[in-house]
Amino acid sequence: MILDLFKKKKSPLDPAHREVLEQAQLQRSKMDLVFEESVTSITGLSCAVNTIGQQSMALDVYGLTKPGNFSGRYFSCYFRIREGKTGFAFHSFRAKVLEVRQAKNGGIVFVVSLPSGVDRSQRRRSMRVRPDLGWFEELMFWRGAKLQNPEKDAILLGLNELRQGKLCRLENISAGGVGLHLEREFCRQSQFCPSMHDEFTVYLRFAQDMRNQPRELWFTGKAVRVSEDPVTRDTDIGVEFRHVGRKPATDEEMEWVSVQENVAEELITRIFEWHAAICRERAGTVE
Repeated sequence: MILDLFKKKKSPLDPAHREVLEQAQLQRSKMDLVFEESVTSITGLSCAVNTIGQQSMALDVYGLTKPGNFSGRYFSCYFRIREGKTGFAFHSFRAKVLEVRQAKNGGIVFVVSLPSGVDRSQRRRSMRVRPDLGWFEELMFWRGAKLQNPEKDAILLGLNELRQGKLCRLENISAGGVGLHLEREFCRQSQFCPSMHDEFTVYLRFAQDMRNQPRELWFTGKAVRVSEDPVTRDTDIGVEFRHVGRKPATDEEMEWVSVQENVAEELITRIFEWHAAICRERAGTVE
């Protein structure tokens, strides 16, 4: 029994999940820290991994000047790491603050428990749905941001291509952006080589009116995730909405307004209604 005290404690984290955290440490990935509202009213807290031990790890915390009352509190952490040359993977975990220290440079360090696991997930401020193309009367993507009156002939893809479903698909949509799947042949035919930070102008016209909601919307978006299948060479792209276009009543140029906190307010209600309709349909199927 005495010898057991000197045995090295086994880490609660399996090697694969530890490797994800080690990559976050190596890449100095920015991590979003989220506590319950009862713990702190401070928003925008972030951190980076400093060291990883067998039972705990140290996080350099940004956005704090004083230790505060965080010791013993649980939090959720969201981050992303680079995968391959252009891709990103999103992860999250939940852990407990064991100790709060003041660093020599004046910063704050959280010593936290190692999580039981690291999940493959992304922080979202709005729900994501798999779209029915029948929801749209028109949908068009152009390469380039903040285009004024772009020509239909110049689109990268539109509703006709998406309805065929052979070479490109609209995988998901939220108030924060859209996900696209492009097959290798589509990229070849359109002479499009997807890469991080590609910018787009997006036009949506919905098939149904919704009370107090715009029937059509213009957005600019930026590729924040590009993942190429190493076998098929097909590509998945995550496009984040950056600006929403607002046309003046006159013939003046469109005004582009920044999307705040990754949520386009003009889309929230429609996404919620679509999600609710999907849930009702599933419930009816189960019955």
